[in-house]
Amino acid sequence: MLTNLDVAPFPWFGGKRHAASLVWELLGDCAHYVEPFFGGGAVLLNRPHPCNRNNSSETVNDADGLLVNFWRSVQWFPLETARAASWPVTEADKSARQLALLRWRDNALDRLAGDAAWCDPVMGGWWAWAVSVHIGAFDGVSPWTADPVTGKIYKQKPVKTREPGVRRNTPNIGNNGGGICSSAMREPGVLDTITPEHGTSILDDMDWGQHYHDMVMPELIRWFKHLSARLRHVRIVNGDWRRVLTKGATLTLNVRTDDDEQCAVFLDPPYADTANRYKDIYACESLDVAHDVRRWCLEKGNDSKYRIVLAGFDGEHGTALTDAGWVEYEWFKDGFMRGGMGNISRNGGKHQMHRERLWASPNCLKPQKKFDLFDFVEEVCDEES
Repeated sequence: MLTNLDVAPFPWFGGKRHAASLVWELLGDCAHYVEPFFGGGAVLLNRPHPCNRNNSSETVNDADGLLVNFWRSVQWFPLETARAASWPVTEADKSARQLALLRWRDNALDRLAGDAAWCDPVMGGWWAWAVSVHIGAFDGVSPWTADPVTGKIYKQKPVKTREPGVRRNTPNIGNNGGGICSSAMREPGVLDTITPEHGTSILDDMDWGQHYHDMVMPELIRWFKHLSARLRHVRIVNGDWRRVLTKGATLTLNVRTDDDEQCAVFLDPPYADTANRYKDIYACESLDVAHDVRRWCLEKGNDSKYRIVLAGFDGEHGTALTDAGWVEYEWFKDGFMRGGMGNISRNGGKHQMHRERLWASPNCLKPQKKFDLFDFVEEVCDEES
């Protein structure tokens, strides 16, 4: 059984779940919260303040349409999404579903970006399942594709133009599964109504057509219903990160009751080329967007209407932020990253986790106590989420 439902139901590289407490100490309880690079949603989901209040607003955005479609689907159609996501780990279905997702994405991105009230819960559930059984980021970059008639997977010739493919690898079988495929999702046994009072006579008395477990795992339904309630009033946008950082999107809000109220912004862009990290580790990859984000931060950092926290690696932004009065925080602990690209360093074997930093703008709050970030309980998503 899940003990914490406020986590993404899929593995997510670079998630900031373990930094969330410090982020909220720095931002405080602002009337409006904006997260332009939502990803696994760890910071929002770990917000300590009451949610769905009539005097506050939350806006999140991501460029990855498959990711945004999932979050919208869970928000509005949790049961339908759970039905699509609950599936055994099978290699054939992994390839078929991922190819279907890539075909769907080609026609759906414009609609996701242009219509904030649209989503596809079947594709959302399939995507969450595919990510949970996939090895690495699911970006669709691969020479493998499928014949549109027979469905046979083959390696396309480079001289021809074909639809994107998927990596032809086996599902991740190194553990019991991540996210929605975790063993914590399972309902033990085959029958779902056996109780102690039935005794040994159950096999004689039961109606065999009514008591098998449903295909949709009950814990998954409970998880998705919880996330749906938490995201009920969150605005989920698909597109460029700047769209949710305009003056109209951040400061002109009905929930603002006082001109002195501040907008809280948490920025977690893909690590830049100056972070000295490996390429091709994000589904929506960019080595320079973090530089544009830093420039926005420097432009808005002294504006009293904003509290801003930027995540990144040490040295990624030089001294530009600290020279402008920002405060730099470390937030790592030895051993909490277990596998994945986060543990691989290009600097003499030192784990990348030692390089994780948060920069807080001059108008952010100061932590009220010596901050011990890592009094945390292990959760079902043992990858970064």
